[in-house]
Formats: sequence, C-alpha cells, structure tokens
Amino acid sequence: MTLEVWRTLQARWRTLWLTASPWRAFAEVAAIQAPVLLWVLIWQPHATLALQFRAAITLTVIIGPACILWCVFRMRRPALPWWLRLALYTLMGLAIGLTPSLLLTNLWQAEAQLGNGSHFPSPWFFCLWLAAFTCAFVVSRLGVRALTIWNGMRRRRLVWSLTHAHLVVVVLGAMLLVLLVILTDIFTTHTISPQLLPILFIFFILTVIALLVVLPPSALFSYLFARRTTRRLRSLTDATATLRDGDYSVRVPVVGEDEVAQLQADFNAMAADLERAVRELQAERDTVAKLLQARRELVASVSHELRTPVATLRSYLESTRIHWDDSPPPTLRHDLAVMEHETVHLQTLIDDLFTLSRAEIKRLELRCEPVDAGQIAQQVVEKMAPLAWRGSKVEIAAEVPDVLPLAHADASRLEQVLQNLLHNAVRHTAPGGIVAVVAEAEPACVALHVKDTGEGIAPEDLPRIFERFYRGESSRARPGTGSGLGLALVKELTEAMGGTVTVASTPSLGSCFTVHLPLATVTGPTIAPEEKPLTAGRA
Repeated sequence: MTLEVWRTLQARWRTLWLTASPWRAFAEVAAIQAPVLLWVLIWQPHATLALQFRAAITLTVIIGPACILWCVFRMRRPALPWWLRLALYTLMGLAIGLTPSLLLTNLWQAEAQLGNGSHFPSPWFFCLWLAAFTCAFVVSRLGVRALTIWNGMRRRRLVWSLTHAHLVVVVLGAMLLVLLVILTDIFTTHTISPQLLPILFIFFILTVIALLVVLPPSALFSYLFARRTTRRLRSLTDATATLRDGDYSVRVPVVGEDEVAQLQADFNAMAADLERAVRELQAERDTVAKLLQARRELVASVSHELRTPVATLRSYLESTRIHWDDSPPPTLRHDLAVMEHETVHLQTLIDDLFTLSRAEIKRLELRCEPVDAGQIAQQVVEKMAPLAWRGSKVEIAAEVPDVLPLAHADASRLEQVLQNLLHNAVRHTAPGGIVAVVAEAEPACVALHVKDTGEGIAPEDLPRIFERFYRGESSRARPGTGSGLGLALVKELTEAMGGTVTVASTPSLGSCFTVHLPLATVTGPTIAPEEKPLTAGRA
C-alpha cells in the first residue's frame, strides 16, 4: 500500500510541472503576490525601518525569484510563433517583477530619507530592478526550453548523458558556493543584509557564464571518451533492430572485455540460439505440413483402394443370397473363388499398410544378420518364374556370381523386397519379355539389379515412383495394376535394413531397380523391436 501511495505521489508530482496554461500560472503567482502588494502599498510606509528591513529580504525572495521559478516551471509551452512567445514572456516578467521592484524601491526611499542611502533617483532604481526581474524571467523560461531539449538529447544519446553528468557537477558547485556565501553573511552580520541580493544575482550570472565556458570542452571530452563505447552500443542497437525485423543471421563483432563486450557476446549467443530454434521450428512446420498432406492423401487413397474389393465382396454375397433357394446356385464355386481372391487382395493391402506404418515409426521387426543375397535372389526367381510364365508369358532369370560377399540384411524382408520388385516388373512387361535379377559385389555394398524389358517409366513419374499409392498414367489406365504400395514398401524395407534403392528407366526400353545392401560385419545379428509376423506384400 505504501508503494502505491508513493507511485501516486510521483505521478502527481510529474503532472505538476510544465502543464499549466500561461494565464493559470500567472494567476497562481498573482495570488501569492497580492497580499505582499497590499503590505507594500498600505502597511510598509507606516512600519518602522527595522521591520521593513527584516521583512523586505524574505518577501523579496518569495515574490521575486521564488515566484519567477514557480511560474517558469509551471507554465507549458504556448502554441504561438517564437516572437509572440517572446513578447508574452516579457509581459509576464514585467507583471511578476512589479511587486518585488516596488518593495525594494520603497525600502530604498526609506533608507535615503534617513540619509543612509545614495541619491540615486528612485524611478531609475525601480526600472533597473523591474528590468532585472523581467530578464530573469525571460532567461529562465528560455533555459527551461533548453533544458527540455537537453533532456531529450541525453535520454537518446549516451555521449550527452555523460556531458550532463559533468554539467551537474558545475551547477552543484555553484549552488554550494552560493550557500556558503549566504551562511558566511549570516554568521558575520547575524542577519541578511540588503546587499546579498545583488551578490546572488552576480553569482547567477557567473554560473551561467561558467556553464557556457565549460559546456564546449566538456562535450568534446565526453564525445572523445564515450565514442568507442557509443559506437559499440550503436552497432548493437542496429543489430537488435535487424533481428527484430526477422534477420536471425545478424551478428555483432565483440570488441574489448568490458560489460559492453559481454553484452555483445550474449547477443550473438542469443541470436544463434534464436536462429537455430526458428530453423528447427520451420523444419518441424514443413515436416508436419508434409505429414498432414501425406495423411490426407493416404486416407483418400486407402478409401479408394478398399472400396473396390469390399464392393466386389458385397455384390457377390448379395447375388449368392438372392439366388440361393433350396439348392446352391450353379455359379457358387466361381463366386467363392472371386470372393476369396478379393479377400486375399484386401488382406495383402492391409498387411502392406501395416508394414509401412511400422517401418515409418521405426517399430518394424527386423533380424539383420549376414545373409547370402545372391542365394535369396536365386530362390525367389525359382519360385516366381513358373508363375510369371504361366500367367503373363514373361521369363524371369537370375545372374548370380559364384562368389558374392555376405550382406547385412533380414532374409525374409529381402525376399519380400525382391518379390515386390519382380511382381512390379512382370506386371509392366509385355508377353515375351524378360525380367532379370543380377547380383554383383561393389566396394562397400552388395547390389541387386532387377531389370525388365517392359514399357519403362515416364521421366515425370520417376521422382514420385516410391510414394504410397502413386501410379503412373499408364498404370492408372490399366485395370488390375495393384494398389501402388509395392514400391513404397520396397523403399521402406530397404532403408530399414540400412540400404538404398534407386531406379533408372527409359520409356519403351525398360527399367532397372537397384537395391544396395551394406556388407556384413563380424558382429552378431541386430534385432529390432518385436511385432507380430507379417505377410509378405505384393506390389
């Protein structure tokens, strides 16, 4: 509660200065001077000279310098041209200086009547003091304007802030000197003499002159002293603005070993961390966007692929139910064969999707160990060659060298990869064509090439050939060409075993898929997380 009260008082104190209109500020001063003016005009002539001396000094300070400073710091800057503002300040100075000039003039006349004063004419004495108070008001008001500009400069630039610190020392020294003069006069005369006001006025003029003399060399010294620091801070400010605008690669040179150098180093570290975080967030954003797009495409493709076998099964079941009376329909055996085929196709599609999902999240069961890739290729060719010739009149052959280094792979998954590639090659090869599996050793791997003499792949389809459910224009136009998961499964399984798969194709001449498997080492088998056995998929 005390802190809130203190903050409220601070806010009210700030709103007190440089906020009043000229007429309000003058009215406040006039309210203070009015009783003193009545005392000067009515009671002062009848008071004793001792009482006049004692009251004159105190009242002059109150209605003179004090009122001038109050009006100067209370009044806001009027929205007038400069010459009208100067005229307004002059008129206000004359009005405010009228009462203290009358007070001092009456005191001068009283002292002159006793024969203690000089024979200087009273009107001239009055005019001199009125001019002095007026000049003090105008100069003070111009000084407030200069002080406002100066405060803005020192808040924005460090070099002027240091200069301000030097000037404050000069002003404090002048104030201490004035206070010392006043105390010396009091202790010497046991009162405040009338000559103290001219002395204080002279000290005021000397203080202004001292400031004018000290300001240029002080500013030069501050500039030369702070230039190195302000340059580093300026570069740091520019870098901060650049960083705020989105350029996270900005850095500042670290100069020195002081606090500014530490700030520069901290800024560079912060910018580097921020740049890395933004880059990672952008990568994550792109990855999430790709995953969402792939998920949408996957849902649309799966819905399309599952709809066909399910619709076929439903139609055959409805037909069988409708035509089944007392005895089975004559087409029952054929219908059951078709439904079994669609069920197998549906099961294969589901198994392939499950395998791809497990491989994507690194949860696919793999038992990688040294295997003879050539022998596995030979076995797959011997198993599929009769079926390919019987169903598509396509010949499958194998070319395996007698000596082939062992590959680091999972035997069952490698067999599944080769089966999918061969199914894909046979499907896109015209009757009478040839599909060959060639195994060879390379410096750092074992390569298995599956070549065909089929229709080839269009150049625009090659970059997307391993995407899920993607099929080229020719494949989409031909019925019964598979679901588009075979090559995607080949890629996932090969990469899960630490290998790679590439494709080269020439339209109308054929294609060549190459599987590269790493060479086996002397270590034991590598076992991936367990899962239920999966049925090998088909392309």
